[in-house]
Amino acid sequence: MGKSSRKATGQDLINILAEWAVTQTHRDDATRAAWRSLPPHVQGEIHGWAADERQRRADGTTITD
Repeated sequence: MGKSSRKATGQDLINILAEWAVTQTHRDDATRAAWRSLPPHVQGEIHGWAADERQRRADGTTITD
């Protein structure tokens, strides 16, 4: 796909933060334990948001303020 740009949304911020959070979950035993303590549906939602962010970047879409 071609590169495109669009105005950032609140969901974009959520997706970016979720992607960061997912990368941090395997940092050490404490973060792994905290992640496992979340209900499965919450873990799934966070993973979904992170996947949306990875897809946005893979598509080459940039966001602006």
